[in-house]
Amino acid sequence: MKLGDDSVKNKINKLIVDSRIIGLLFLLFGFFLFLKPDLANSLIGYFIGGIILISGLFSLFKYFKRKSYNYFFLSYALITIIAGLAIIINPLSISSLITIILGIWMLFNGSTKISTALSLKKYQEEIWPLLLTIGILTLLCGGILIFNPFQGTMILTKTIGIFIIIYAILDIINWLLLRKRSKQIIKFIK
Repeated sequence: MKLGDDSVKNKINKLIVDSRIIGLLFLLFGFFLFLKPDLANSLIGYFIGGIILISGLFSLFKYFKRKSYNYFFLSYALITIIAGLAIIINPLSISSLITIILGIWMLFNGSTKISTALSLKKYQEEIWPLLLTIGILTLLCGGILIFNPFQGTMILTKTIGIFIIIYAILDIINWLLLRKRSKQIIKFIK
């Protein structure tokens, strides 16, 4: 085997190891989101609340350090400190807020689809019933997210966890296939 062949083999082996580690980490993260959605959302809330709180404290520090007494900086600092503390005290509030915003968007989107479907019905377009069904389902999903944001957040988190688990399994299959065929791939690259 030539010197260059060792380099290709090392790169392929490194790719396999990296893929294996990333795939396993994603698999663990996916199971964590699926099995512990409340804890995952709380951690996200703590993280976002902490960032907002630190931003507010930094702004407050700058306000007193500059001694310019710009009340905009003081107002911003106090509002972000209060918001950061509120999120840290109730970390699921940020997840619920995001879920409510998603629900509002889905209500708007579903209404638009229903309106489009009814317009297409006037022109006797054959896809209007399918578009109407999609619009109604989107509208219902949006309503559920708005009126029950906590449960909606948990369902969304579990769904994201399932998608991450599927991705991780596909990534693990990828590295298994790559490892199995690494000698043939090196020969092909030569």
